[in-house]
Order: sequence, then C-alpha cells, then structure tokens
Amino acid sequence: MSTAQGFYEVYKALPKKVQQEVKRLIESEETIDISLSALNESIEQVKLLKKGKAETRPLSELITELKNG
Repeated sequence: MSTAQGFYEVYKALPKKVQQEVKRLIESEETIDISLSALNESIEQVKLLKKGKAETRPLSELITELKNG
C-alpha cells in the first residue's frame, strides 16, 4: 500500500467534521514542515500505541498542534 493509499484509509475513518478540516488544511496554501527526527518519533509512538504501551490523545489536540505549527 502506498503512503497516499494509507493516508486515504485513515482519512475515510475520520468523522466528517475532521475530514472537512483535513481538506481545508490540504487546500490551503499553508505548509507544514516536518523534520525527519519528528517523523521518526511519531512512527515510534504509533508502534507503542499498537502494542498498547502508550496513551492516546484527543484528535482535536492534534489538529490544534498542526494549526499552530
């Protein structure tokens, strides 16, 4: 599965309101810079979540974080 396909699968599972926010962010001319170390840290967090060794946080908190950069 490509990255785009994976993103789309996650996107489809989001509530409609969050899907609209994601569309708005994508369509805006705002860019989000992500460092390689931050990406690697996120991947490790996902692995811990899958193993049940990390706590989740509200999606609204993530969206706020993305907006604030």
